[in-house]
Amino acid sequence: MKIKRRQVTGWFLRVAAFLMLAALATVFQLDRHSRTRLTLMAYVPPNLGGFADANAARLLAVPAPDLAVARAESSLRHRPIDASTLSSFALAAVEGDDVERAGRALSLAAQRGWRDTYTQVMVVGSAIGAENWEIAAQRIDALTRLRREQEAIFGSLSLMLQSEGGRKALADRLAESYPLVYALADFIGAYPDYGEEVAQVFVMSENKGDAMDCSRFSRVTRTLLARNKGSAALSVWPDRCLGEAGRDAAFAPTSGLGEEDPFAWSFPSVPGLSVRHGEGTVTVRNRDPLRRQFAYRYLTLEAGQHRLRLRSDTSPGVMSGMASGNALVQVSMRCDRTSRGAANSLIAQDYDAEISFDVPEDCPTQFLALSTSKGTVTDLAIAID
Repeated sequence: MKIKRRQVTGWFLRVAAFLMLAALATVFQLDRHSRTRLTLMAYVPPNLGGFADANAARLLAVPAPDLAVARAESSLRHRPIDASTLSSFALAAVEGDDVERAGRALSLAAQRGWRDTYTQVMVVGSAIGAENWEIAAQRIDALTRLRREQEAIFGSLSLMLQSEGGRKALADRLAESYPLVYALADFIGAYPDYGEEVAQVFVMSENKGDAMDCSRFSRVTRTLLARNKGSAALSVWPDRCLGEAGRDAAFAPTSGLGEEDPFAWSFPSVPGLSVRHGEGTVTVRNRDPLRRQFAYRYLTLEAGQHRLRLRSDTSPGVMSGMASGNALVQVSMRCDRTSRGAANSLIAQDYDAEISFDVPEDCPTQFLALSTSKGTVTDLAIAID
C-alpha cells in the first residue's frame, strides 16, 4: 500500500501545528510563572505583553529607561491593565524625563487600586509635596496594613515626620490603626534619631483625648527606652498608664499590661536559672557556676540622692556574709542616656549593705539589673527611696 505525498504533507503539517501550539503554550506558561520567578524572564520573548515584560520594565526603569518604556508599552496594550504595569511605566518614563506621560500613568495606576507598592509610594510623595498631609497619612496607613516593603514605609515616614502637619496627620490615625503604631515603633528601632518626632506623634494623639489603650503606647515606649531615649519615652507613656507599680521598685505582680508594661520587672528565661514569685518577693535559684542576670527593669527616679535596700530570708535586714549555698546578688544601675560610657553607671557592686547613690539631673530614666552567683536567694525583696 502506497502512502500518498499529500497524506505525508498533511501529517507533517499537523505535527508542525501541534509543535507550534505546544511551543506557544510553553512560552505563555513561562511568562505566567515569571511573575514570581524572575529567572524565567530570559526564556520569554520580549514584547509578548505579559508578566515578563512588566517585570522587565520595572527592573530596567533606572538603568535603561528607553528599553523599559518599550517593554511596559507591550504590557499596556493588553487588557485588563494591572496597576503594577502602569507604575512600572511611570517609573521608566520619569527616568526618561517624560514627566507628562509618567503623571498620566501614575494617575491611572492610582485609580486601579492601592496594592502596588510603587504606586503607593509615588502618591505619598506627591501628597507630601503638595502638603496634603491627610492623604499622605492614609496612604502610609494603607502600606502598613498591607505589610508592604519596610523600606518603602520607613522612607514615607521619614518624610512625614519632618513636618508638624505630617506628624498631626499621623496622630489622627493612631487610634484606628495598630499596624501604624507598630510601624512607628519599628521605624525608631531602625532610625533612633527620629525618636523625638515619633514621640510627638503619640503625645498629639493622647492630647486629642482619644484615650487609646496603654498597650498602644507600650511598644514605642519600650523601643525608645532600649535606644536610650528616656525623655522621649516618658513623654510617650501616659501618666495614667504608669500607675503605682511603675513608680515603686518592689517586685509587684505584673500590671494589666503584663510583659507589655515598659516599666515592669522582666525576668529573662535562662538555662539553669529558676525564679519563683511571692508576695512582693522572688526566690531565685542559680544552678550554673557563672553569674546570671535574673531580673531587670526601667525606673523613673527623680534627680537627687536615693537608697537601695535588699532583704532576704537568708539574712534578714541585709545580705552580707552568706553561708555556703546561698548566692550573692549583684546590683547594676545605669543612667539611660545616649552615651554608654562609665560615667553613666550609678551602681555596680555585690550587695552587702544598703547602697546610697545619686541620680543626676540629665538622667530621666534608669536601667536596673540584678544578677546572682551560683546558689539560692529566698524571698528576696527590694526597696528604693
